[in-house]
Order: sequence, then structure tokens, then C-alpha cells
Amino acid sequence: MKTKQRLPRRKHPYLNTAKIIAVILTLIYPMFMVMMTGAGIILHRDVHGAAFGRCGVFLIVSGILMTAGTVLCLFRKSLPNLIAPFLSGGGFVLCMYLLGKLVARADANGWHGPGIYEGVTMSYLFRTRLIPCIAPAALTVIIALCQYFSYDLGEERRERRRQRLEKENAPAPKIVD
Repeated sequence: MKTKQRLPRRKHPYLNTAKIIAVILTLIYPMFMVMMTGAGIILHRDVHGAAFGRCGVFLIVSGILMTAGTVLCLFRKSLPNLIAPFLSGGGFVLCMYLLGKLVARADANGWHGPGIYEGVTMSYLFRTRLIPCIAPAALTVIIALCQYFSYDLGEERRERRRQRLEKENAPAPKIVD
């Protein structure tokens, strides 16, 4: 009986650097900008209507999806790297759809920013806060796909498949001595 022998892992300094950058960008944009924009919209839903408040809830959901995708791409397992692009991409598409709705509504109603943003339109504020989410979403997709199709994980999958086939095709134990 053979013992399971781990293959030596290759060092991937560029991939690790990309992971660090993706985590930092995720903390700034999906976790802070998107979720705080959604919370602000929910806070002011009484002024703009309940339908507008739902946009805030969906913005928070899109931020959570993008963050979950980034967290899953940090692991070097096949299944999380397979799920991560769909979560991150889905959250990004939802965020951009809601951005379009928010910008259209802000332009139609002529909203301007509060306080120090008094001379700035709200549609400009929404765009500058939500469009940069493309960077962490794209990095998450790239990292997850690079890891999923990496040589190391491919070798591990092939080794598991080979061991499973050996186990299935092994001769049956003797019933009678």
C-alpha cells in the first residue's frame, strides 16, 4: 500500500501579490464603498421611496457577494476557486445594474450631494464610488482561474482520480480461505 505523497508546491510570488492587492481593494470598494452606499440609501428610503430602499439592500448583497468571491479565491482548493468567479462576477454585475438605476434616478430628479459635496451631482458620486469595484472583481476572477488551472492543482486532481480508480479496480477480498 502506497502512502500519499504530496507533490512539492511551486512558489507563486505574483499570485500572492495579486491576492494581497485583491484583499486590500475588496476592503476599500465592495466592503466599504458599496455597502456604505447601500446603507445610506436604506437610511434615506423614507425620502425617496421604498423601491429606492430595495436598491440599497441589493447593493449590500452585491458587496457581500464580491467579498465572498474574494475570500474564496484565497484558498488553493479546486471547489472554492471554481465558485469564486461566479460569486464575484455576479455581485459585480448586480452592482453595475443598480448603479445604472441609481444614476438614472439621480439625473432625473436633479439630486446634488450633501454637505461638502453640495456642488457635485449625486450621479457623479455614485459612479466614482461604485465603478472602481471592477478592479477587485477582475482580480478575483483572474486569481481564481489561475489557481484552478494551475499545474499543482491539476496534478493533485489527477492523483486523486488515479487513486480512486485504483481503489475501484482493486481485486475483491477472498470470501473463503
